[in-house]
Amino acid sequence: MAFTDKKAAFDYINAYQKEKYDRITVMAEKGKKAEWQAAAKLKGMSLSAFVTQCVEEKIEEMKKVKIV
Repeated sequence: MAFTDKKAAFDYINAYQKEKYDRITVMAEKGKKAEWQAAAKLKGMSLSAFVTQCVEEKIEEMKKVKIV
C-alpha cells in the first residue's frame, strides 16, 4: 500500500503496530544498549529481534527443566 501523505503512512503503521504487537520497555545499565546492539549486529538482527530471541531461548531452557 503506497501513501503519498506521510502522516497517513505513519498513522497506518502505528495502528498496525498497536493491533499486532505489545510494547515492552527495558531498562538496562548504561553501556548495555551499545553492547547489545553490537551483538545484534554481529548476528544480522535488530536490537528488538535480538532481545526477543534471547528471551525466547531462555524461556525454552526454563521449560525443559519445568521452571515455567
